[in-house]
Amino acid sequence: MHTKNKIGCTKKLLIVLKTMEIRSLTSVGNTNNNGFNLTHVTTMIPISDYTSNYRNVEKFLGLCKQCPKFGQSWTCPPCEFDVEAFVDKFKYAHILGSKMTFDDAVLENTVTPEAVNNVCRETMRYGLIKASAYLRSYERKFPGSICFLGSQCLLCGNKPCTRLKKEACRHPNDVRVSLEAVGFDLGKTTQDLLGIELKWGKPNRLPQYITLVTALFTNDATLRLE
Repeated sequence: MHTKNKIGCTKKLLIVLKTMEIRSLTSVGNTNNNGFNLTHVTTMIPISDYTSNYRNVEKFLGLCKQCPKFGQSWTCPPCEFDVEAFVDKFKYAHILGSKMTFDDAVLENTVTPEAVNNVCRETMRYGLIKASAYLRSYERKFPGSICFLGSQCLLCGNKPCTRLKKEACRHPNDVRVSLEAVGFDLGKTTQDLLGIELKWGKPNRLPQYITLVTALFTNDATLRLE
């Protein structure tokens, strides 16, 4: 029975993937000579299909526990709510993929582990700023919807997170967790749903590009990212 159910789920997923549309977006934002090109794509998948095929809370919570930032920020796990119940109350997942492709000069000149880390961190932060502003605008337009952003928090500037002192978040109504914090597989999401091949760098070399995956969950069937 378990094998039959698994085959049935796989067939259903293939049908869903064939009917999904990956669209380019130009309204999220680009760059101004920052050493990389920023492009965006989006797709929509029903929450029931996304959770069935791309969520493993136990697995990804375990992986997050290996990160030194685990429990150090209110955008990171462990979440102080039932992540499965929280996600399952929505019907539609609008996935946003932001691809940051480095210029040749940046690739050639970034040759130390410190430089690689700095470039990736600042590039990812720039992409997150654009994606965050874009998705939060849809939160306001469609009440009840909520976005899932990156683990890097943009709300408090350079101030250390209050979670370090076991204090409440300074912005409890605005803080947003990441998709991996609620158990989603971003590697499979990126490749299967957004059509973006994952690229890996080396300690002293950047990959050709890095990718940020964010999302907007909603119950509004009329919502469409434009």
